[in-house]
Amino acid sequence: MGKLTTKLFASAGLAALSCSAALADADLVFRYAYDNVDEIQAGLDEFERRNPGVSVELERIAFKDARDQFIREAATGGGPDIAHLAFVWIKDLGTAEACMELSEMVAEKGIGANGWEDFIASDLTYNQAGDEFYGVPFATDTWAMVYNKEILTEAGVEKIPETWEELLDMARKVKAETGKTGLGFAAGASSANTIWFLANFKWWSEGASLVVDDGNGGYQLGVEPAHVAETIEYWKTYLDEDLTTAGSLGIDAWNAPEIMEPIVSGDSAATIVPVFTAVQMFDDWKARNPGEALPFTTAMTPSPPDGKPTTHLGGQSLCVNANTEYPEEAWALMQWLNSEEFWQQYNTGYFPAQQSLLAKKPFPEGTEGFQKQFTEGARSWGPYARGPAAIATMWNDTSREFGAAFIGEKSSEEAAQSLLDSVQKQIDG
Repeated sequence: MGKLTTKLFASAGLAALSCSAALADADLVFRYAYDNVDEIQAGLDEFERRNPGVSVELERIAFKDARDQFIREAATGGGPDIAHLAFVWIKDLGTAEACMELSEMVAEKGIGANGWEDFIASDLTYNQAGDEFYGVPFATDTWAMVYNKEILTEAGVEKIPETWEELLDMARKVKAETGKTGLGFAAGASSANTIWFLANFKWWSEGASLVVDDGNGGYQLGVEPAHVAETIEYWKTYLDEDLTTAGSLGIDAWNAPEIMEPIVSGDSAATIVPVFTAVQMFDDWKARNPGEALPFTTAMTPSPPDGKPTTHLGGQSLCVNANTEYPEEAWALMQWLNSEEFWQQYNTGYFPAQQSLLAKKPFPEGTEGFQKQFTEGARSWGPYARGPAAIATMWNDTSREFGAAFIGEKSSEEAAQSLLDSVQKQIDG
């Protein structure tokens, strides 16, 4: 936690439980990147009712555009008062002075149900020195597998895949026996792409990592070029053999309709998504098939026989725009959005990034695989977050190089070397 003390933040948590005093009249903008806007709007309406004179406009944005749009606006003094962003963007945005430094605000006014130490992945919000931070973790998630049991049975697949090769074999068998999609995923290359996660999940399960501690207080590459090339080839196989979503190269988001709808409608055997996306798919299926038993099962991601299924402990943070004209009022809204009442009544479809609230959150029907992944196979970004190589840059570089190999612009070996050269350059400074 750097220079900030445990005692300070524990006491600050109590302050967050009290109502904000004497807020000025203010027109705030809260920019939000997910689809549960009706719930969120109801929560904002309640905040306005409790704080006469403060209005909050809910502004929508596609998640893939959220970071770049905020950077452009903040650079010219604009943007929303509070922005909804990925965990891994906050450090860089704070360093770029787009997000307000929050340590004094948290110390004086508090945040969350049980203070700052209760927040998951708060390490991702700190600067390199570890003495300032720029965002508040909001919602957390991890990824796992979703399978349609009926399609697996139709294809003669007798057990849930446990290794990466078994997953590929399953996809091939589903196509051959049913003509349906084996494994739906997005292979596009936008700034909020999916392939970054799929690449890391495979590396991690095989004991490799793009960035690791070097044992001497620094950082180094933790994966060989040949391993990166093999990973590119693995995911490229699904594209080359038409085992994945049609038009996958033009799709960036894991929760795109092109990914979700085939699962819900019974045209795709499997996908790999965050838990809240799975819940959304299951709810959609239930609405179409009232009273029927879910045909889905969830499971941990694959790994080699000697490896460990591993995904990331991910999620989203909120940051206060460094340009806001209403820092006190924006912070009051931040406190409300991270309150237990808000999570229990208004943001019910997602998982709070506070340990005490997460412990109270039940996992919905059919998501047992996600619960197991959370507890047995989800890791923090660790050296990715602590080191000098910016996650956002590595994320973009990974998608760009994988994409170049997917379309034949580069060989997998060339793309792998180019990716690692870029990361090494960032590590070297």
